[in-house]
Amino acid sequence: MPLSELLRISLVCAAALVALFSGSIIGSLLIAPDALAPDYPRAIRERYGTQSARGKRAAAVAGGVNLLAFIAVPVAGVHALHRDTDGTLGFWPPFTLGTICFLAITLFDLLVLDWWLFCTVQPRFMVLPGTQGMPEYRDYGFHVRVLLPRPVPWPLLAIPGYGAAVGTIGCLTEAVTG
Repeated sequence: MPLSELLRISLVCAAALVALFSGSIIGSLLIAPDALAPDYPRAIRERYGTQSARGKRAAAVAGGVNLLAFIAVPVAGVHALHRDTDGTLGFWPPFTLGTICFLAITLFDLLVLDWWLFCTVQPRFMVLPGTQGMPEYRDYGFHVRVLLPRPVPWPLLAIPGYGAAVGTIGCLTEAVTG
């Protein structure tokens, strides 16, 4: 398989995953402003108070949508890779697809959803009632600290981990189906 085709399919899948992920995040916040309250900085959570039942339900639905997307998109991507390949794929093309997809999600989440929307633009649907104007909304470092917790930066390790899962499942599927 040519590298250009692998990258093309991987980027299309990454774009689809980013669209579904951001749609579920923004959709959950439009339904319930406190859907993601547990992920907000501590001072904002403390001022806001307890997450509503509606917020918990919206978060659960968004989590379900994301789970389905994180399964369906790589399945479709690996299927597209198979369609364009003679023989078996092996581990590395699905690994590459999964890694590119999760890297795209991670960067989009940090740069667009967290830094641009949450910290800079601060649309009404992202600001919890009663917490308007709190300086923690402009804490860009908070989002980096969440991405790089100490001592183990597990969110960054999830990038190749997701790729390894997609690659392994792709190999197992090939082995079972022949």
